[in-house]
Amino acid sequence: MNAYQKRLKAQAARAVVGIDAAKRVHTAVVRTAGGPDSVPFQFAATREGFVHLLEELERCAPGLQPADVLFAIEFAGNYGYTLAFLLRARGYEVVSVLPKHTKHWKEVFHNQRLKSDPADALTITDLAARGSFVGFPFHAQVYADLRGLVSEYERLTKLRTGTIARLKDVLQVVWPEFEARLDNFGKKTPIELLKAYPGPEAFLRARKASVLKLIRTASRGQHGEQLYNDLHEGAKTTIALVGAQGCLKDEIGRQIELLACYERQIAEVRQTMIACLQRAPEAKALLSIPKLGEVTAAVFLGSIGDPRTYDSSRQALRVGGLSLIVTTASGNNPGKPRLSKRGRPELRRLMYMFAVRSVTKDGIYRADYVRGLARNPKLPKKVLVGISRKALRMMFRVAVTRRLYTVVAPK
Repeated sequence: MNAYQKRLKAQAARAVVGIDAAKRVHTAVVRTAGGPDSVPFQFAATREGFVHLLEELERCAPGLQPADVLFAIEFAGNYGYTLAFLLRARGYEVVSVLPKHTKHWKEVFHNQRLKSDPADALTITDLAARGSFVGFPFHAQVYADLRGLVSEYERLTKLRTGTIARLKDVLQVVWPEFEARLDNFGKKTPIELLKAYPGPEAFLRARKASVLKLIRTASRGQHGEQLYNDLHEGAKTTIALVGAQGCLKDEIGRQIELLACYERQIAEVRQTMIACLQRAPEAKALLSIPKLGEVTAAVFLGSIGDPRTYDSSRQALRVGGLSLIVTTASGNNPGKPRLSKRGRPELRRLMYMFAVRSVTKDGIYRADYVRGLARNPKLPKKVLVGISRKALRMMFRVAVTRRLYTVVAPK
């Protein structure tokens, strides 16, 4: 739905109801066509409260059918989702007003930064009546499941990254020389070493043969005596704080335990995503694309939902934050386009990784990459971003048509 269609929908509504959703109590304003706004009223986030909302709507706009009413909700996290689904089950149209739009419009409308539930509800009503809203994603079950799994996957990934960052912070005072030799904590070797020897004193007390055996086993033979010598020298000449070898050192083990927990949960969510993907009608077509993995396909569908509800691939680009915007155009300065980066970061990351895989020697975008490098020899990352945009459009077309990917021979 484009901006013109949204304005038509708002103008056709005989009543617009703006709702500021909260955890326990929602606030609403009813605006009838040609009539004044209602006084802002509150209703509980319960079934009885939802009935009270519809009673207030009937009182403010008697005799209206569900098709005549447009409900606009500003969601706060998951608050308001149950209300949205109940209203949809009753036949009402439900849309969403973005919090960022509400914040800026309050400054225009009230000329000051007000923050109260009645003011928010009035602002939401005003924006919805002007067509400034987005559709609410009432997904089929498979897309709803994938959306929830992708959100959980993103949260766990962030928690894992934060745990690694904290582990490195502790090492800066417990054993600062360790990270200089082993800085990739996504691999097994540094984790197993720290689990067995959480600090320079523990490392120096250990038998060389035992440490070498652990290094060779964890690294699968990629590291050996040279790594041991480097770590031993760093442990002997460490600048670590003496006081950090006590209780603070013990945090290393706790962070490693927490990291293992997150990695186990991430692996479980990935497997569930892959199993859920098989229920999607687009799965077979998407997985026919060369070098497109199951997790990438699951994140794609979990991020955009049903692709057949979109008007064009441009909307899918916006979901991933891969749409182009110009923010500095003024006067004779046309500005430079850049990515909006307002969208699903995990989808954006995986599309970039897919682009990297697709420009290898036998990749489907190898020729595009070579041509792009010829024009921008010093900007390979820019070329890869362009390919990730092109790949997302291609994936969208494949998902919409549900036809297997085929290579078109050049004419």
